[in-house]
Amino acid sequence: MARHSSANAVLFGYAPEMGAELTYDLWATAAARAAAMTAAGQEPRRHHLVPRFYIDRWAVDGRVRVVDLLRGRNAYELSPAQAALETDFYRLDEPDDETSPVYWEAWLSEVERKAAASIARIDAAGPGAMDDEAHQWLCLFLAVQMTRSRSARLRRRAMIAEQMARVLEIGGPGELARELSAGDQSFASEDLEKLVADVERFRTDPSQLPLPRKEDLESSAKAATHIAGILMTRHVTLYGTRRALITCDEPVIELHEYMANPAIGGGVWGAPILAFPLGPYSVLAMYRRDLEPPLEPGSMLTTSEAIDLNSSILANAHSFAIACAGDSIAERLYLPSQPVSIRSQLIDLPNSDESLFRFWTPRRWEGQHDAPVRVVNRWWSGHIPAAPRPTPEEQKIIDGWG
Repeated sequence: MARHSSANAVLFGYAPEMGAELTYDLWATAAARAAAMTAAGQEPRRHHLVPRFYIDRWAVDGRVRVVDLLRGRNAYELSPAQAALETDFYRLDEPDDETSPVYWEAWLSEVERKAAASIARIDAAGPGAMDDEAHQWLCLFLAVQMTRSRSARLRRRAMIAEQMARVLEIGGPGELARELSAGDQSFASEDLEKLVADVERFRTDPSQLPLPRKEDLESSAKAATHIAGILMTRHVTLYGTRRALITCDEPVIELHEYMANPAIGGGVWGAPILAFPLGPYSVLAMYRRDLEPPLEPGSMLTTSEAIDLNSSILANAHSFAIACAGDSIAERLYLPSQPVSIRSQLIDLPNSDESLFRFWTPRRWEGQHDAPVRVVNRWWSGHIPAAPRPTPEEQKIIDGWG
C-alpha cells in the first residue's frame, strides 16, 4: 500500500545531468500534438484550472458542486466539462513561428494522460502497484498542480515584487533598474523606469506586475520538474474515507504539526506530510523520507478525521472548492481569511556577519490561534523531528527551483 523511491530520474527535460535517460520525450510529444491541433484549427480556448479527468472523480450523476470562494462561497452544480474553466489560461499570448499557441495546453494534457494511468494503478491495487515510470508521472502531475494555478502565478508575482522592494530599499532606483535589466524576467529596457516607480503598487496588488504568460507557463513547468524530483523521495501511502472528501484548485496540501506556525524549513522538502485527495473516498498521504507512516497504509479514516482533512483542503484553496453533487460541506466549514500575499524576514546567518531575507507566501491557517494541530491525528507519530539535510543530489534539485 506504500511506495517510495529515490529522486534520481524524474526531471523530464530540465537539468538533464541529474536525471536518467527517458525513452519518452514529453516536450517533443507535446509540440507535435500542439502543432497538429493548430493545423486542424482545433485550438481550445477554454482551459480547466484543474484536470478534467480529476474533476470527473467527484461527479454524481454527471455533475459536481463548485463553491466559489471569491464570491461569498456561492455554490452551483454543473458537469465536470464545464467546471473550473478559464479562457486562454494556458495559451501563449505571443507565440513564435516555431511554437503553437496551445503548446502548454498540449504539454499539460500529456502529463495528465500519463498520470491518469498511474492513478488507475493506485485505484486497482494501491501505490505499490506503480513501477518507477508510473511513480515519476504521478509525482510530476502532483508537482504541476502546485505550479499551474492562478494562486501560483500570483505568489510568484508577489515574491518578485517584494524582492524588487528590498533591492530598492537597499540599493536605490539605479540598483533596481540594473537588477531588472540583468535578471531572468522579461522586462524591456524602455519599461524599467516605470517598473521602478511602480514597486509599491505591485506590492499592494501583485497581479499588476506585467509578466508575459509565456514566462508564467515556462516557470510553472520548470518548477514542477524540480518539485517532482523531491516528491519522488517521499513515502506514498493511500487511505480510504467513509465521509466524502472535497478537493480544490490547490489540491496538494502541506500538513505541518502546527498549521498556525509552519516550520521555516517546510515546503515541499520539509513539510512532514503532503496530502492529495485522490477522489471523494481516498487520499494520498506523502510522508517525508525520514518519517514512517504510523497508521497502517490502506486504513480507513473516521468521519471526524475526514472532516478534519476537509477543513485543511478548504483552507488551502484559493478560488474554489469542488465537492460531490449534493454535498454542501465546503459551504459550511470554517474558512480562514486569505492572508497577505507575501511575507519577508531578515535572518542573521549563524557564525557570520551576513544576513539574508527570507521570503514566503503564507497560507490561510498561518498565524491563526485556532488553527489545526496534527491534522488527522493518527497520521502523526510521537515526535516529529526537523527535516533532514538534503543529500547533494537533492540539494541540486532544490537549487534549481528558482
